[in-house]
Amino acid sequence: MQSELESLIEKLQETSLSGLVSSVPLTSETQLEHNTTHLISPVKKKSPFSIKPKTSNEILLLALLRETEATNVTLKRHVLELQATNILNERYCKVLCGQLANQEAKKRKGKEKGKLMGDGLPRFLSGDEFYEKVVEFEYEQKKRVADKKTRKEEREKRAEGLAVWKRLEDERKTENKNRRAQYHTALEKWNEAKLRAKAEGRKFSEAKPVLGKLRGPIPRPALNVACKEDAASSSGESFDLDGISDASDED
Repeated sequence: MQSELESLIEKLQETSLSGLVSSVPLTSETQLEHNTTHLISPVKKKSPFSIKPKTSNEILLLALLRETEATNVTLKRHVLELQATNILNERYCKVLCGQLANQEAKKRKGKEKGKLMGDGLPRFLSGDEFYEKVVEFEYEQKKRVADKKTRKEEREKRAEGLAVWKRLEDERKTENKNRRAQYHTALEKWNEAKLRAKAEGRKFSEAKPVLGKLRGPIPRPALNVACKEDAASSSGESFDLDGISDASDED
């Protein structure tokens, strides 16, 4: 099986589809020939079967002729289907090639931002055009450094805010938990006192304990610009920036 695959790959390397089995990555300049220009004659209904056979040999030959004709019609239909599929694949590959070319152009554009002259051609250093490019290049470099510093400060500020928010939330949850425990303890004592008064035939007028309103969740700090950009660049994957859930108290 392995030898058959290697033989098939070697044959493909000698055709117009060599780019598919090459170790070099495909680019928008890779040309794949689909060979969709072959002409296929239409299926015609022939009537050579109007002959009336007179001998056994003629009957046998006529039957074989009918089988051969049916086989040819079936094969031609298969060729038409393959031709149509090949045409659709060719159009699809052209669309993908255009998208790949746009992606490559974006990558080249991104790499050229960090270079003053990315094409390697000589420049007249005292010319106005070169001077403007130097000014633009320095501005972009300073802006990139400033943006990076700003994003770092915003992340640190949000991290500090989240730490404070988490501490306050933990305190709130602990306080609510203690209040619930105290309430249930007081309620059990109240029920025992009520049953004891009933058993002794006394009037029980002690007020029933009330839990009261618990402290609600503290709003989580909103995302700043840097965190929003990080979330947007994560390819749509949802994640928690600090591993802290927004879940409120469980009853």
